Amino acid sequence: MGLSFSQIDDAVLLTQNTLVKRGAFVDMQTDLTDHVAVREMWKGKKKKFTGGENWEFEVQMDHNHSTRSVGLYETDGSSINDTMVKGEVAPRHINAHYLYDQREKAFQRGGTAIVDLIKTKYVAMMVSFYEFLEDALWNKPDDSSDLKTPYGIPYWVTRNATKGFNGGNAVGFTGGKGGIDASVPANARFKNYSGTYAAVASNDIILTMREAHRKSKFRSPVSHATPDLGGMSNGIYCNNDLISSLETLLEAQNMNLGNDLASKDGKTMFKSTPLTYVPFLDDDDTDPLYMLDWKWLAVGVMAGWENNMTAPYMVPGKHLVRRIDLDASLNVVCTDPRRQTILYKV
Repeated sequence: MGLSFSQIDDAVLLTQNTLVKRGAFVDMQTDLTDHVAVREMWKGKKKKFTGGENWEFEVQMDHNHSTRSVGLYETDGSSINDTMVKGEVAPRHINAHYLYDQREKAFQRGGTAIVDLIKTKYVAMMVSFYEFLEDALWNKPDDSSDLKTPYGIPYWVTRNATKGFNGGNAVGFTGGKGGIDASVPANARFKNYSGTYAAVASNDIILTMREAHRKSKFRSPVSHATPDLGGMSNGIYCNNDLISSLETLLEAQNMNLGNDLASKDGKTMFKSTPLTYVPFLDDDDTDPLYMLDWKWLAVGVMAGWENNMTAPYMVPGKHLVRRIDLDASLNVVCTDPRRQTILYKV
């Protein structure tokens, strides 16, 4: 039984909200086998920010250097140092949508046909949203003149061939990460760990990973509130070439492999943290490896604008065509780049 035009929008809204699981179809909308950044960050590592347009966090770059040895009756010294720096991140806005015409055949067939039509349109919109987000999270804007694209992980975790805490300002952002210019001597600590490797071997990349892991585990000698962004968790991410080589290295270290030709696939770990394959990084011939601390790195979302869906509304000039919009306001935030590492091949 078909629906009247006045009933169609209500049926669409109900279907969209409940997403009844009917009408299976083969989904070939994307070339990526997995959307890792979307799963790890958008679905698991979000931090809601309330109040104000831009998000701010405080970083104390240095102590006040007031401690000294003193003698009896010695005149007091004084040391006044401004040790605080403010980071600031502006949210970016993303929109996706889908359309339908009230005269489409499915609306006259009713029931399952309506559910199937709206489900495929809704899924197509969501895949578009996640595909865009995966790209944005593993990339960065070209430069500071781009005020629309989200920052992405490479904005915060930058490359430098010299091993150590040398991952400074992202290319094209002379003002620094979150407005904190790491090229200024006073802000020199606001850098991530970076380095290169030549071979997937115990005395090369593994050695560098061990060093990075040890040196990025900072602990303050004084307990105090910190601008962390989530719970304690780490992640290690790389492309197919690198994870395959690391799995082969692991197999070579294990004598009893049994009958499984790929016994270590999906089981490779470093310091008890599983290595995660990121399909999006397959096109990067430098085979990067990211070691990320999610306590200090997350997708910030504007409260109330995490996943806003509109009701169907008329498209101007097309009185029988309806549009549904998905809007999100977000950006990647990192309050402590010293906990983050990138290694890449040279």
